[in-house]
Amino acid sequence: MPSTLYNLFQNFLMGGAIVASISYIGTYMDPLLGAIWWSFPVSLLPTLYFMKINKKSNKYIAKFTLSTSFALVLLLLSCFSLSYFINRDTGLLWPILKSAGIWLVASVIFYYTVKDLDLEKKFL
Repeated sequence: MPSTLYNLFQNFLMGGAIVASISYIGTYMDPLLGAIWWSFPVSLLPTLYFMKINKKSNKYIAKFTLSTSFALVLLLLSCFSLSYFINRDTGLLWPILKSAGIWLVASVIFYYTVKDLDLEKKFL
């Protein structure tokens, strides 16, 4: 039976290969094709695989996947803010930090809204 560290390393390699393919397509082929490939939940695949090999039930995995669907609002917000800041700055570091800050604040609000309003039971 492989160790958790080995499984994480395997997960890391799979995820890295996926990110590398998105980077290559978006940089050297076509930004639209890169964005379309990125829009497929490729980052979920290694995560779901890791959950499955660690004996999580399909029900657990489905709940995680559904939670990810609702969290796409955060992804949308961070992508829009990142685009906005990159468009108005010459560098890349500050736009990334600003959009990460927006994502962090929105994530905390999202998390506590779901928990405080007991929405988990309604849609998860």
